[in-house]
Order: sequence, then structure tokens, then C-alpha cells
Amino acid sequence: MALEQDIAKLIEASNDLTTIVDNKIQDIDSKVLSAKSTVDGYISQVNSYIDSARDKQSHFRLTKNQALLPNADSTFPQSWSGGFVKSAKVVETVTTNVLPEQRSALAREFLQAINSDRQHFAGSFKIWELEYYPNRRGENQGLSAYLMFQYSRRTTVSTVAAIVKHIKGVVPNGLWCQGLEAGQPAKLCGQFIGHSGRNHYTHCHPHVNGAGKPETETGIIQVALPAVVTGDVDLTKKQWGQFAYLGDADQPAYN
Repeated sequence: MALEQDIAKLIEASNDLTTIVDNKIQDIDSKVLSAKSTVDGYISQVNSYIDSARDKQSHFRLTKNQALLPNADSTFPQSWSGGFVKSAKVVETVTTNVLPEQRSALAREFLQAINSDRQHFAGSFKIWELEYYPNRRGENQGLSAYLMFQYSRRTTVSTVAAIVKHIKGVVPNGLWCQGLEAGQPAKLCGQFIGHSGRNHYTHCHPHVNGAGKPETETGIIQVALPAVVTGDVDLTKKQWGQFAYLGDADQPAYN
């Protein structure tokens, strides 16, 4: 009988201990959840502030001729180097102060890519069609080709982008063609560039990875408003347009 009573007491004590432990665990869990909620709130506030600060940045253009005005003989955009572009031609001049319904479908498509399908916007610009080789041709067929580019001085943070539409051939990638897709409407393509040093430069040319393809398999894209600008531009919000040029006195802007 005494043994049974001792066992009963042990069971009761064990149950009491289990209850105490369970209560402590629940209390700890509650405090952990409360702390996590507080931390999540702080993180949300920090992220919100960062997003707000990102949208408030000033951006200045490091490359010339974003509107793609033609050179003297109208064979290529002024101030841009050709890369492995076979030919170039203007296919449309998109003009401000024109009612949207009076513009061509192509002009509206390019404006919609940067949330500017309206009567007035920053300034008129040209859409160029570039035909390009799939690689560097000849003995260098194993090397990727590249498209038109400019020299620009590196800043610690910069963004390169353009409105681009793929027509045919190997899809270029990187820099102002980053994110381009075959057969899709014109879209804002580009990327953020982080640089480790300041006294450096870059060439903003997308690559064409058509190794081994014959020279006759050229590709075609249409492009407008390419540029490299200072700072981190949120391209996911289609925040692109014609940026003020920041250049040297001996390198006048060609707007």
C-alpha cells in the first residue's frame, strides 16, 4: 500500500513538473514570437526607408547622346562605337507633344516600357534598328560579339539600361540588354553595376553569344534611350528616361 502511495505521489509530482515545464516553454515561445515581431517591424521600417531613399536619389548620365541622334552621314548614333553591328538605321522618331492615339504602335510600345505613354515627356528620341553578327566572325567564331557601346568613367554605383525589342537571331545579354527576351514587346532592360574602385572605366556593351554560328545568321534588335547613369535606378518600376548629362568640359554633351 505504501509503495502504491509513493508511486502515486511520484506520478503527481511528475505531472506537476510537466505542467511547469510546459508553461515555461509557452512563456518562452511567447517572448520569442514577441521579440521576432519587434525585429520584423524594425526590418520592415529599415527596408521601407531604404526603398524611399532609393527613389529619392539623383541620377546623372555618364554617356552621351541618349536620344540616339544620328552622326553626320546618318549611318550610326553619334558618340556610340559600333562593336560588331553590321548595319544600323532609324526606324522611328518618337516626338513629345503628340496625342498617344496619334502615335504609331511602335512608338507607344517603347513609351509604355517606361511609363511614358502620354502626350508630353522629357524630350523626343529615336528608335534604331541594329543588325549584328552572332560572333566575332572568321577565325574568332568561338568568341562572343558585342553591340554598340561607349566609354564611361566608373562611379562606385551605377546603372546601365535601355528600351530594347528583340526581332530575330541570338538574344544579346548583359548591360543594356540584360533581361531581354525573344519575341516580346519592347521592354526596359539593364542592370545595376557595383564597382570596387573609382579611377576606372567601363564599356557598356551587351554580348552576343552565338559561338560557331555562320556569319549570315545575323540578329536584329530595336533600341532607344541607352545610357549609363550614376546611382541605383529601380528598373523594376520602369524608372527610366532622359537623364541630365554629367561630362567633362573637353567632352561636350551630345543630347
